[in-house]
Amino acid sequence: MGNSFDDVCRDSIRKIRNAVEQGLSFDEACILITVKDAGLRESVINDSLKAIIAEMHFSRRLPLKTLAMRLRVSLSRLLNAKEGMPG
Repeated sequence: MGNSFDDVCRDSIRKIRNAVEQGLSFDEACILITVKDAGLRESVINDSLKAIIAEMHFSRRLPLKTLAMRLRVSLSRLLNAKEGMPG
C-alpha cells in the first residue's frame, strides 16, 4: 500500500533535519528528499525550515543570525519563514 502522504512529509522533514544536524547546509539537505511533486516538495521544505527554527531558535535559543550562518541561508529567508509560523 505504501506510505501515506503524512508519512512521506514527516520522513522528508526528519531527513532534512538529520542532514542539517550532520553539518549539511539547509539547501544541501533538501536535495536528499525524494518528493517529486513540486508543490508538495516546496511545502515540505518550508515546513522543514520552520521545524528547524522552532527547535534551534525557540527551544535552544540560538540567535537567528547564527542559525542562518549554520544553515547557510540568508537571514531574510529565516525571517520570512518565522513570519509564517503560528504565534
